[in-house]
Amino acid sequence: MDVLAVAGKPLWRDCETAFARIDELCGDNTSRLFAEPNAKEQEGGRLVVAWFSSFDEEPKQLGELDRGKRSRIESNLAARIEALRPALADREIGGTVGAMLNVADEASIVAVGENAVLTNWGVLPEEARSSRAAFVRHSEQTIGPYLPSGMSPRVPGQAWAALGGFATAGLSPPRRVIAPEATAASTQEAQSTAPARHKQSWLWPIAALSLVFAACLIYAASPGNLVYPEALPPPPTAPLVNNEEVNRSLEERIGKMKRELAKAACEADSSVLGPPLHESGGGTENGASGAARGQAPAPGSPHSLLAALDSATVLVLAPSADSLSTGSGFFVSQREILTNNHVVEGAGGTVFVASKALGRAVPARVVARSASSETGNPDFALLRVDDAPSTVRPLHLSTEIARLDSVIAGGFPSFVMSMDSTYRAILNGDTTGVANLEMVVTQGNVMAMPQGGAAKVITHSANISPGNSGGPLSDACGRAVGVNTFIVLDGGNVQKLNFSLGASDAIRFLSANGVTVAGADQPCNPATGIAAAAGPTEGPVK
Repeated sequence: MDVLAVAGKPLWRDCETAFARIDELCGDNTSRLFAEPNAKEQEGGRLVVAWFSSFDEEPKQLGELDRGKRSRIESNLAARIEALRPALADREIGGTVGAMLNVADEASIVAVGENAVLTNWGVLPEEARSSRAAFVRHSEQTIGPYLPSGMSPRVPGQAWAALGGFATAGLSPPRRVIAPEATAASTQEAQSTAPARHKQSWLWPIAALSLVFAACLIYAASPGNLVYPEALPPPPTAPLVNNEEVNRSLEERIGKMKRELAKAACEADSSVLGPPLHESGGGTENGASGAARGQAPAPGSPHSLLAALDSATVLVLAPSADSLSTGSGFFVSQREILTNNHVVEGAGGTVFVASKALGRAVPARVVARSASSETGNPDFALLRVDDAPSTVRPLHLSTEIARLDSVIAGGFPSFVMSMDSTYRAILNGDTTGVANLEMVVTQGNVMAMPQGGAAKVITHSANISPGNSGGPLSDACGRAVGVNTFIVLDGGNVQKLNFSLGASDAIRFLSANGVTVAGADQPCNPATGIAAAAGPTEGPVK
């Protein structure tokens, strides 16, 4: 195995500079995902590496953890990798961070207390560098299950990618467990050279540079132990863990949701029924719904609300030089689409949007952005398409929302969409099946609307995840009351909060960029079908 090099410089050399830039772009301590190497060449040209972390607890392999803790560690790892997006998009260190996401093997991912830490990063076996297929296979067996949608490790000098989006926090993907045998030796010299930024040192797997990392395990009496495993042979493949059970459970839930949506209006929960968003013939003489006969959905039915969201919501594909970012957005006029800035900030001036209503993937120009995409600040981008069919119907925007109000989140979260063959085909460049692309909807209630931030934020219980960013948060009348933007994970209690930016900030952003939207101030009453009369109108884009 060799340490990867960017511009002729091995990743382990002066990695403190890369760590500092990562923390500058992604927030303080983001770089702590990567343990710091302290490499020493011994007699015979063998390279011995001690790995240091600023976390105080002893490291453990994921296979040593109970199911609950392993779930928390995997969630922590996915969240820490997600936080690296700004660094991956950075012109200065994007290639370096992409190369750092490669790890030698599964044993290189360890748990230190409640934190996930990578050792043997920036290293690839020679076989994994022999072809794109070998690289993708190696990535899927190591870091791949934890990669958020559109993110990939990189091989310097190659255009290979192993895109994420198939992993989910809390579920253990297929993996192999390696338990190296320890031997004792002296390590006092290695400990004395530990970098000053770390509180406690620990040594995990050894890597030997110049084609082969030799086997060597070292032990020191005080203040701790440094452990070097033997050079790792190809481990046996472990059986799939819980995947059949997980898939069966998800299929049952999806089937239940579809059955609920197929019910007549009188059988549905009135808290989620929308108003007549377009002309409808209503029910038939014998009581059968118009939707069942292929007519327009009946006013106040869940079909009416779903049809409105399906018509307006789009999948956003934002390719950059070395990755593909995916998110959501929604039409606010016949040609303009609102999304989050962080969805498209790594791309150039043109991205692509797709939906069932569009019937295909079409290019969209990025015509305006917020000043930044920092969490809690206005995080918007305005896209424009040249030609949208009449099947596209923009969403109205409403500033009338309060605690306990019912809300529905629409979008294309990669966790759910990764099981959809149409979505997977689109990510691989095949857009022939776009007409079959179905948006994901989740339902909840407004929990709180925190005050005092740079933007109005809505906390709600409609579940969102990576890929939902930029999609609409709708009230029960089919009006966009917010833009789904970020989540906060409480690793200690395995809890998650969902956040949307309020419609008032979105209206100000659109108005400043030539799209006039009249904010609706009528409360939503799904039982009577009251909705905002005012809607968006198209104006010149600055």
